[in-house]
Amino acid sequence: MSLNKQMVLFIVSLLLILLVGTFSLNLSNTKHFLQDQLHSHAQDTATSLGLSLSTLTDPNDISSMETMINAVFDRGYYSNITLKDVEGKILYQKTNAKKMDAVPSFFINAIQLSTPTAEALVQSGWMPIGTLSVTSHAGYAYIELWKSTTTLLTWFLISAIIAILIIIIVLKMMLKPLKKMEAQACAIVQKEYLIQDELPKTTEFQEVVCAMNTMVTKLKTVFERDAITVEKLQKIAYQDTVTGLHNRRHFEMMIDSLLDPKNECVAGTVFLLQIQNLKNINEKYGYIMGNKVMRALADTMQAHLRHNNSLFARLNGTELIAVLPNSQAEQIGPQAEQIVQSLPNILKELSAEEAQSSLSAAYLHYEPEQSRTALLANLDFAINQASQQGQNQVFFYKTDTKNQAQNLSWDKMLNQAFFEERFILFQQSSYDKNREIYDQEVLIRLTDVKGTIRTAGYFMPAVEQLNRIEEIDKLVIQLSIQYLSMQVANHSIAINLSKSVLENVMFKKWLLKTLKASSEITSSISFEMPERLVSEEKGVSWPLINELKQLGVGFGIDHFGCRLSNVNYLQDLRPEYIKLDPSFSKAITSDEQTQNYVSSLCELADSLDIKVIAMAIENEVQQKEFASLGVKYFQGYYYGAPSALIARKSL
Repeated sequence: MSLNKQMVLFIVSLLLILLVGTFSLNLSNTKHFLQDQLHSHAQDTATSLGLSLSTLTDPNDISSMETMINAVFDRGYYSNITLKDVEGKILYQKTNAKKMDAVPSFFINAIQLSTPTAEALVQSGWMPIGTLSVTSHAGYAYIELWKSTTTLLTWFLISAIIAILIIIIVLKMMLKPLKKMEAQACAIVQKEYLIQDELPKTTEFQEVVCAMNTMVTKLKTVFERDAITVEKLQKIAYQDTVTGLHNRRHFEMMIDSLLDPKNECVAGTVFLLQIQNLKNINEKYGYIMGNKVMRALADTMQAHLRHNNSLFARLNGTELIAVLPNSQAEQIGPQAEQIVQSLPNILKELSAEEAQSSLSAAYLHYEPEQSRTALLANLDFAINQASQQGQNQVFFYKTDTKNQAQNLSWDKMLNQAFFEERFILFQQSSYDKNREIYDQEVLIRLTDVKGTIRTAGYFMPAVEQLNRIEEIDKLVIQLSIQYLSMQVANHSIAINLSKSVLENVMFKKWLLKTLKASSEITSSISFEMPERLVSEEKGVSWPLINELKQLGVGFGIDHFGCRLSNVNYLQDLRPEYIKLDPSFSKAITSDEQTQNYVSSLCELADSLDIKVIAMAIENEVQQKEFASLGVKYFQGYYYGAPSALIARKSL
């Protein structure tokens, strides 16, 4: 029972005791007063009537006596008047047998009033002739007592109701700060930090609220400090301090992940920009000017080559690199020309026109199965070719890689695959330290005309180029719901959402409508978005995430940690889990800075009750290293390759 109810009950109990006591005392006093009145009334009547009867000249004139007795009996309220002679013989008796209909019988039985009898001597001169007995009728007293009781009870009930209402309202106002403190305490449990700006007037409550505010402020400071620490560690480990881009260490981690076929990444384009004679700028204008030039080139490169899931890094003092997954190398030629022609304007803006410097750029197509060494070797060859062509030149290195989207009629092929229902779902589970399944990540596969099962990296580039991502996303969601409707799910399945759901309003409405129609299985579904969409597309992604949560659907962040961003947003968004970018698995056993970053990230996530899942675990050493840093869930080929998601009808 709440404190408010307990206090109301306690005060109301005291009030009722006071009212009942007052009522009982008043009723008792009224009863005794009426009892005395009955006795006095009987005695006064007996005395006055006895004197009247004694004045008769003829003591044997019974008829006159009857007349006098009747006159008194009729104008009073008596139960009995009896006249007896000296020998006790009744000369005359008048009795009132009328019942008290105006008073309930239960009240008469509960309140017993005695009817006193008063006597007076009737005499003629000095000689007694008889005795007069007068008994009052209790009806009058009962009527008065009943009226008094009902009136008191009515006023007491009205007073009690008014008093109780006032007590409830006043207590509610007085205990309002406790509700706010309760909200503060619940918020702390949820790792939220609420401050009560308005202090209560009650001194004791003021002190408690001030103490709560102090505690919340300190907890918030601790969380913000941890978040800042995580951000600093990330920047120290992975960010180039001059350009703000990823450094070489992080580039190598990311490119290894992008080239690993097990991660089901798609082909794309890599672009390398090299500044010639940077040393001249440093010697003539100083290293600060050289840094400004590199920063301006980095901004220019990002502005012209911005792409979904793009990666920009600084390889060394003079080279900047961009990786553009799922893009066609032939299509970035104009942007590459604009980048290399931008140097004169940059030098002019920085007042360094006299610097003898130029740019060389090269770009080529890459495939996931390539090695990093081979890719960088091709880039070195291509950039040398560009520099040999002269100043501010671009070289496109055409490799022998087959372009599936060009060699096949993908549009027709995809239509046929949709019609023949050759898309199937695979899954890869994530496990806890006891090898118990936490969830199953859904993967889409295509069975080609020869019966070979193809991963997403085979057909997704064409799907994106043909703007058919929405069709694939819808198909995955429909197949997942179909699977859950036929399967008793012991754990949830995780479905990746692409940017199409954010860009297409109709797709978003379809998704929410579909989930509402399948409300019985929504608790077994989790949706994932890459960190890029969550952090950079907050205006459109967060409202959708909140709507999904309201439907009882879980939410997680995929590829977490690959963006150089502030992680404070985790406190507001509160995903159920985050999946570390697969690139961490390549460096977790050897790179101390990566280990420090993952450890701090796990501490921060644990403070918010967010689960951390390590991806691309390929061996026991990686698993143990992640576990020692605080990661509790794991996914990768160490636990098994992806397998078909097969539904079984529940019995």
